[in-house]
This record gives sequence, C-alpha cells and structure tokens, in this order.
Amino acid sequence: MERLRYGIHEFFYTLLAFPRAWRFMVNQRLWVGLKDYGWVARFLVFVGVLLGVTMINEIVEWFSSHENEPLAAMMIGADSLLVRLFNFMAESMSSGALNWVTLVLLEVVIYHFMRRTLQIILKKNVEKAHTFRPFFDAQLRMIKVSLLALVVQSVILGIAGIFLSGSLESLFAVGVESMLLGYAIADNYNEQFGLTIEQSARNLRMNYLGICLGLGMPLFLMLKVPVFGTILGPLVTSVAAAIVLREKSDLHIVGYQMSEKEREKENKRLAKEHKKAVRKARRKGLPMPPVPEQV
Repeated sequence: MERLRYGIHEFFYTLLAFPRAWRFMVNQRLWVGLKDYGWVARFLVFVGVLLGVTMINEIVEWFSSHENEPLAAMMIGADSLLVRLFNFMAESMSSGALNWVTLVLLEVVIYHFMRRTLQIILKKNVEKAHTFRPFFDAQLRMIKVSLLALVVQSVILGIAGIFLSGSLESLFAVGVESMLLGYAIADNYNEQFGLTIEQSARNLRMNYLGICLGLGMPLFLMLKVPVFGTILGPLVTSVAAAIVLREKSDLHIVGYQMSEKEREKENKRLAKEHKKAVRKARRKGLPMPPVPEQV
C-alpha cells in the first residue's frame, strides 16, 4: 500500500510538472542548436509533420459521421460520442502503433531536448553530442525500446481482452499504452547515465511506474492532436521527464545500483573478458592484464 500511495503521488507530481516543463522549454530556448544535427533533424521533423497530417482525415471523417447527433449524446450514455471517441483514440492507427513510429522518427529531437535540459539543470555535457555516432546509438536504442514496448503492449492487451470488454477494456488499453510511452521517454533519461536497456527497464519498473504513467498519459493525448501535438508532445514530455527524474531519482548522484543478480552477471562477463585478454597476451608475449575488481 505504501508503494501504491507513493506511485499515485508520483503520477500527480509528474502531471503538475508539465507546465514547468513548457515554461522551461520556452524560456531556455531548447530548440537552439537543433540545426547542428544537420539534415537528419530537419528530415525527421518533416516526416513527423506528415504523420500528423495523415491523422486529420481520420478525425474529420469521425466528426462528419456524427454531425447530426444531438449535443447531449456527446456527454452521456454508454454509446455516447465521448465514449466512442475514447475508444477511437485507443484503437486508431493499428492499435496505437503509429505512436511508436512517431517516437522513433522524432528520436533526434527527443535526444536533443533531453540532453539540453540536463546540460542546463545538471551541467551535464555529452562529448561530441552533435556527431553522428551518439545520435545513431540513441536512434537504435529507441527502435529497440519501441519494439520491446509494442510487444509487451500486445501481450498484455491480448491477455486483458480475455477478461475485459467494452469501455473498461479501452480504458485499460489507454493506461497500458500511456505507461509504456512514458517508459520510452524516461529511458532516454536513463540512457544519459549509461544504463543499458535492461537496467533502465528494471530501474523504472521497480521505482518509477507512477512517473512513467504521469509522463505517458499527457503524451498519449497530445499525440492524438495532428501536427502540433505530434511534434510538441514528445518534446515537452522529454523535458518533463528530465525535470521530474532529476528531482525524484538519484542517478545523477550515486549512479545505477546493481542488484545481486546483475552484479553476478557483470562479474562473470568481466572474468570472461579477462580470460580472453590473458590468452591474447600469452599468444603475443605481452604482459599479463590485471585481474578485474569485483563489482
């Protein structure tokens, strides 16, 4: 119960951080320097705009099909327009797959806004941040995280579909996708401190599910707004993630704390690498490498 109460607190704390994130983004002019990424940034932003435009026809068609219904029908009833709109938001564009495509395509700007925010609030600089390699690594990681999240989402919703139906199922689907969207953005923060995808997932799952949901819920809604929401949603969410996790997480102070299982796995990896280095040194007549310290 204590963990649940703390999770609820984190959820509302994160929601309230979005206005701060917006003001910080505008006041600090975080978009400055984005042009240093060259044509990659401009091209991906352009693609993101096109993705947003493709949603306009779907939304216009939805409203056109209900234009003759009374206003009261939009507010009440199990089959009201608001309920159907909620279902539409949950199920549109291949059950939300477009959201993950959007995050992948906008990773370059998410990466930039996250890095710039940490540069300002933590004085944390990334060496050669504007070169191709850091961007490529971040882009590849976002693809992996998005694919993993999409698989997890599909499995969870598939199981939930057996037990839930109607509006309850749609509500649960929105919650799951929001949680995973928030996780994908929060993973960008953990990436800045050297956590692997596996370590990041454990860190967020064990400690910050409330923050993930608080990040993902507004992002889920913003991604449903064509063009402006599609572009601005991931950006302001990345800034909110940096601000909240800096305040709630101690990664920037003590770093990632491995579990016993992770330490054992890391020690085995170090021992294996040491054996390879010893064989190589013997083969070439080089001095023996030092034995690595246990983590």
